[in-house]
Amino acid sequence: MSFDRVTRQALPQTAVTHLHLLRHGVVDTGGRRRAYGITDAPLSAEGIRQAEALIEYAISALPRPDGILSSDLSRCTAIARPLAERLGVPLVCTPTLREQDMGEWEWQSWEELTLRDEQRIRDYWTDYLNTTPPRGESFADMVKRIGDWWASERASLWGRRWIVVGHIGVIRSLLCHLFSHPPDQALRFAPMPGTHTHILVAWSGAVLQVLGEHPGGTSASAEPRASARPVARDRPPRLALSGSAGVGKTTLGRALAKQHGVPYIPEGMRSRLEAGLSLHALTHPQLAALIQELWAEQRDAEDAAIASHGGFIADRSAVDYAAFWLHYRFTDDQSVTEAFFAKTLSRISTYDRIVLLPWGVLPLVADGIRSSNPWLQRHFQVTVEGLLHREVEAERLLVMPDVVALEHRLRLISEALTAGE
Repeated sequence: MSFDRVTRQALPQTAVTHLHLLRHGVVDTGGRRRAYGITDAPLSAEGIRQAEALIEYAISALPRPDGILSSDLSRCTAIARPLAERLGVPLVCTPTLREQDMGEWEWQSWEELTLRDEQRIRDYWTDYLNTTPPRGESFADMVKRIGDWWASERASLWGRRWIVVGHIGVIRSLLCHLFSHPPDQALRFAPMPGTHTHILVAWSGAVLQVLGEHPGGTSASAEPRASARPVARDRPPRLALSGSAGVGKTTLGRALAKQHGVPYIPEGMRSRLEAGLSLHALTHPQLAALIQELWAEQRDAEDAAIASHGGFIADRSAVDYAAFWLHYRFTDDQSVTEAFFAKTLSRISTYDRIVLLPWGVLPLVADGIRSSNPWLQRHFQVTVEGLLHREVEAERLLVMPDVVALEHRLRLISEALTAGE
């Protein structure tokens, strides 16, 4: 980075340190969501492709670094060693840059851990910063470890360009340290496997140039509407259930939330109806305003759950609210409709999976709250099904078959979440 003469005179230092952080590819977990950090787990076939893509990207698109720093675990050295060899630059592999040590939880599935000690796992996701896995390290410990590493290496790295090959925890810790970001909010940084993050560090502070850039050039900050991706392995799932009233969303949602130790986000309409709201008493504009209000509440609840627990189970998806807009015929004002659809459909990429539950499998019970008119419910079901199939790519949409048993539904969702890992 070049500075003009006046700025050079004003600044005590004008040197800029470039840190290119490469996150390793997807790990082969044997089809299970596992707790792993220091386990030297191998890359999956997809992870190997991601590693190869990152190597080619670093060689062709990034300026030549002064050296490469890497975790000593093989999922990182699979990138660091061939990259250093092809670039002809020094390589330092160190255990200091390893992922968080999960102690006795290492390589165990989150499902098994939750069944064995649900309260402890719930405590972990409630306060992942300070909760320490048995004989492991807390995330706060890791942030300190990476901060100490930067403090000890800062002088030797200063003013030059480096590639750092590491883990999501290392990247999050370094971002928190360099930007004075609260570590309990670290999950807000979520670069995907096989991506590039670029930080500029100067005397005056740090600048985040790129976060989670894929070798093809797509950055996480670009907010794609719905990009196909595997479910993240290092956090709880973010699931939304979809379908008309009476398809079993509430029962399934609460069971999923308990299974994964994340908040369950109920639909706001039911609570309002139980409190005495009469939809028939609302004017058409008032009903439209209510749908927008319900959507905003769910969006905020999802964001809060991600910040506090890393994931959630939502009783509705963003697409459901777009379907409500069509169902209640709020389409006269095209500009308002276009704006609402843009807000709701842009949210699709937040979900790991949207689970569409089948209509007509469970009996529609007249509970005095929701309509027991099956044709009204079927009209909404057809509307939301059409939007889901049109707006959501197949890899992100799970269409539940006509099964009734809760255990069967839970198993199908678990298999969908672990497919391809």
